[in-house]
Amino acid sequence: MPLINRLTLLFLIATSQTLYAAEWGEGYDPVDPPVATSVADGKVEVLEFFWYGCPHCYHMEPDLESWLKAKPENVEFVRVPAPLNSRWTAHAQFFYTAEILGLTEKLHTPLFAAIHDKKRKIYDKNALIDFAVEQGVDKEKFTEAWNSFGVYVKVQNAKKLGQRYQLDGVPAIAVNGKYLTSGSRAGSYSKMFEIVSQLVAGENVKPAQ
Repeated sequence: MPLINRLTLLFLIATSQTLYAAEWGEGYDPVDPPVATSVADGKVEVLEFFWYGCPHCYHMEPDLESWLKAKPENVEFVRVPAPLNSRWTAHAQFFYTAEILGLTEKLHTPLFAAIHDKKRKIYDKNALIDFAVEQGVDKEKFTEAWNSFGVYVKVQNAKKLGQRYQLDGVPAIAVNGKYLTSGSRAGSYSKMFEIVSQLVAGENVKPAQ
C-alpha cells in the first residue's frame, strides 16, 4: 500500500474513533488486546453475549431483532451464550445443542419467554431437556446431542471468548474483536445499537486504491 494511502487510512480510523468517543463518551470500551476473529476478509464480526436467565438480555431482544433486520450485509452476527458459571454453562449447552440440531429458531425465544414471562425455573440439564421435549423435540436425539463432543467444544470455545473479552456481565456486544459495548455502558439498548452501527461503519473504512 502506498505511504500516502496508508496515512490517509490511519487518519480516517483515528478521526472516526475520536468522533465516537466525543459523541458516545463511555458507550464502549476498546478490547485490549484485540481478540482474533474467524470471519472472512471483508466481513465484520458482531458477537452478542447473553444468558437465558438474564432479564436484560430478554428485554433487549426486540432492539436486537430490529438491528439485525437493518444490519449491513457484510456483518457476521453470532450469538454467544456466555458460560460464566455452572448455571450459565447449562444454558450454553442447551443453546449449542439446539444449534447443532438446527432447532435454534424453535427453542431460543420460547426458552427466554418461559423463564421471564412464565417465571419457570429452567436452569439445570434435566429441566432444559424436558423443556425441549415440551416443544416437540425428540428426547433421545436432544440428549445425545447434549452429551456430544461437538457441543462440549462449542461451550469451551464460548468460555474462552468470555475470558478473552474479559466479560463481566451480559448482555454485551463485541465488534470485530476490538470493541465491547453494553446497555449499561451506552445508557440504553437503542443507543447501544447506534454505537454498534458506528463501530461497524468504522471497520468498513477501506484504504484508497
